[in-house]
This record gives sequence, C-alpha cells and structure tokens, in this order.
Amino acid sequence: MDEILKDRILQGDLDAYGEIVRRYQGMLMSYALRRLSDWSLAEEVVQLTFIRSHQKLEEFDSEKDFGVWLCVTCKYLIMTELEKRRRETSNKTKYRDELELELLNTSIAPSESEPGAQLSALKLCISKLKSEAASLVEFRYFGNKSCQEIANEKGRTITWVTSNLSRVRKSLRTCLESQSNPSPQA
Repeated sequence: MDEILKDRILQGDLDAYGEIVRRYQGMLMSYALRRLSDWSLAEEVVQLTFIRSHQKLEEFDSEKDFGVWLCVTCKYLIMTELEKRRRETSNKTKYRDELELELLNTSIAPSESEPGAQLSALKLCISKLKSEAASLVEFRYFGNKSCQEIANEKGRTITWVTSNLSRVRKSLRTCLESQSNPSPQA
C-alpha cells in the first residue's frame, strides 16, 4: 500500500478502502479457511480483520507489505476465535457431565416417572413438531450449535432463532405436561 492510498483511506475515502478489500479478500479468505475449515467462520474472521486493520491503519508502516500485516492481524483473530471455541466446548462438556450426574442422582431417588420414560416422552413430543421447529431443536440441543451459528446457517436473524426456540420450548413443555396428565377418554 502506498502512502497516497493510505492517506485517502485515513481521510475517510471508503472507495479507497474498498479497493484494498477487493485486492486482499481472496488471499485472506484462503488463509483463514486453511486454519479454520469453516466457511462462515472464516468469512466472519476476514471481515473482522478488515475492520480491525481499518481501525489501526495509522499504525501501519507504508514501507512494509500490507498483505503480511493483514495476515498477522487475521492470525491473531483466528487464535482468539479458536480459544473461544475451545472454552465453549469445555464449558458444554462440564455442563453435560454435571447434568448427567444430576440425572443419575435423580434416577436413584424414587420418583413418579423414570428418566427413560421422560426421554421417550420428549422424543415423541419432538417428533410432533413441524420440520422447521424440529430442525431448530436438532441444531441447538443435539448439534450443540449457538443461536448465532443457527441464524447464519438458516439465513435468519439471531432474534428470529431465539424467539422461535422459546416458542418451541413452550410447545414441548405443554406436550410433556399433557402426556404426564392425560385427559380422560369419553
């Protein structure tokens, strides 16, 4: 990047920065994909790289290779994202282990319904859901996907995903309650 282009960008010329994005986008996308193996995550990291580099452009030395500078920025964002995912996976594993222990303790104590029966009832209720609602449950609870990941995959907003999941949970709760308290047949 030459000093003239850098000055244009620092003065707020978005077309000049668009030129930079077009020039380096493919290279950064390849770089991020090799390290992440997830297209949507790589796109997100590349976008963050361009945002971060725009914010820090004053610090860039025009005598250096701009592509290398972008790759270093991208590398640190990738490392941050991988660490975040590692922590999420660890937290989910810990939560799952605690939940299994709690279920085991509950099943040892005398109760009206067995956990196996509850699980069967839940599966039956899930099978009664419309396909869109069932796929949300599948992605979120069996696929361990975040609401943001589901929104990206379905091309929806995160608000749409969270509000629909809330409705689905309410529907499942109602279904489970109706199975545990069946109405008398006439």
